[in-house]
Amino acid sequence: MTRWTVDGLTARLERFRLGPVDLDLAPGRVTAVLGSSGAGKTTLLRALAGFVPIETGRIVRDGADVTARPPEARRLGYVPQGLGLFPHRTVERNVSYAFEVKGVVDWRARTRPFLERFDLLPLARRYPARLSGGEAERVALARALAAEPDLVLWDEPWQGLDVEVRHELGLVIEELRATERIPVVLVTHDPTLAFSVGDEFVVLRDGAVVFRGDGARLLAAPTDAFLARFVGFENVVAPADLEDAAAGSLAAWLAERAGPGGVAFPRPWVDAAGPWEGVVRSARPTPEGLRLTVRAGALSVALALPPPWPTPIPAVGDRVRFDLRTEALRPLGAEGAGS
Repeated sequence: MTRWTVDGLTARLERFRLGPVDLDLAPGRVTAVLGSSGAGKTTLLRALAGFVPIETGRIVRDGADVTARPPEARRLGYVPQGLGLFPHRTVERNVSYAFEVKGVVDWRARTRPFLERFDLLPLARRYPARLSGGEAERVALARALAAEPDLVLWDEPWQGLDVEVRHELGLVIEELRATERIPVVLVTHDPTLAFSVGDEFVVLRDGAVVFRGDGARLLAAPTDAFLARFVGFENVVAPADLEDAAAGSLAAWLAERAGPGGVAFPRPWVDAAGPWEGVVRSARPTPEGLRLTVRAGALSVALALPPPWPTPIPAVGDRVRFDLRTEALRPLGAEGAGS
């Protein structure tokens, strides 16, 4: 089992600067790197892999400094966006590539367990152009693991895949974590998927680390509106929306409890005895319950109503009451909250 640490890593691509980044990549743990497009997620993976030069900092594997080593000497598996499958090689020959490069004579026998593990035997003679998105992802991961890596770097594993295939790949990651006992760093712009597999989270914005920690802390203390929306808070109220609030209104109540960057909170429950009232703007059934959006004074508020729903369900124009407790609020902009 291998442990990697990253200390003060910085890298530069033209005018874009990444870092400093610190990571502790423990065996069997998944680190999810989040951020919007252009935040530096892929640059971080490529710097770890050795494809982007590092300006400052160190990458250490089990106490050995590998910062200056070329990619092929770092013992890692890299699954890039687009997967990088060889279009002229079959599934079997894609997966066998690492063995062939090493000059392994019985490469076919060594490849077969990886094909079996990822349900690729029936596809062994196919070329990448004839694979579905999920099949291609499995081939790319099997090829990466065939190199016997001490670290797996996976860039946007769910991109462009349907719901069922995403679920299957989530199970693959869980198996990878349990059986291989190697660290995994995966990049995604989708926090919902990241929360399903991640143990630790790193959030990047414009190349800078704005959060590093576990999921509970990420949800408990988002630092700003960007991060609050990114992790799934549907109610994010900016300071400008709380200015000049009428006395006794929801906006005035929130203003007293908001941070300098505003306030975020999860969907409150519809509650006939609740202290606040809103006019329904939309109502949509979901497996978790009825999701409503209401207008409460000057604010738009997303609400939830668990089943069983009343008959008839609230309709556009109806008035509903709801509860919102102080402990549900996340003040934004508090200095040091995400460090």
